[in-house]
Amino acid sequence: MNKLERSIVESDQDLSPTKITGEQPELLAAEVTKNIVKGTDGKFRWSYDFSLYRNPTILILLWKIFFFILLGMFLLMLILQTPQDGFQKAITGLAPVFGALLAGMFILVSFAYLLYAAIIGGKYSVIFEMDETGIKHIQLTRQFERAQLLSYLSMLAGISSGQVSAAAPGFNAAMKQSTYSKFQQVRAIVVDRRHEVIKLRTSDLVHNQVYAGQDDFDFVLSFIQSHLPANHLLKNKI
Repeated sequence: MNKLERSIVESDQDLSPTKITGEQPELLAAEVTKNIVKGTDGKFRWSYDFSLYRNPTILILLWKIFFFILLGMFLLMLILQTPQDGFQKAITGLAPVFGALLAGMFILVSFAYLLYAAIIGGKYSVIFEMDETGIKHIQLTRQFERAQLLSYLSMLAGISSGQVSAAAPGFNAAMKQSTYSKFQQVRAIVVDRRHEVIKLRTSDLVHNQVYAGQDDFDFVLSFIQSHLPANHLLKNKI
């Protein structure tokens, strides 16, 4: 967590437009682990820079998505061809095509992934907010590091002038998208300590990936597990 991100986190502001009150908030936070702080609102916050080159988690996810898309197309074509040519002939004719498409897909997806990684500087930056009810994964834009000073100054200017609404665009400008998972809706959790990721799968089909460094991983995992339903599935990756 760099100094600016820590300052944003420790300022403990809920800058959501629906939460603007116009009052001067307290700038207090308590450090829980090396990178995690707990705000006065009871939320734990931390940032994580995900190396797209050294950690293949996202690349593997993309491979899986496109594999199942091609597999679905293959099965559909197999179903359509079987009544006409018979199962043996249909699968013999389609299997080489499926194999070629699969190989091409792996090459194209890998190339596109590496190109994307190069364009955004090789890292995926996120901020997490976690409390008793759930966890939010906030993706930052690739322009965040360039614009972070102006964004932060905008936030401070809005607060110091008493117009907290002016602070919202300053931080929200750096936010690209967010994913929220309610702990009580989590049905499965996959723990991949080697890649520093905890995958949450909820009943409403939201798949959230929670990243935490080695110094913070045990705390995050323990907190999440203590708030999940008793019947959730747990899978540990070696």
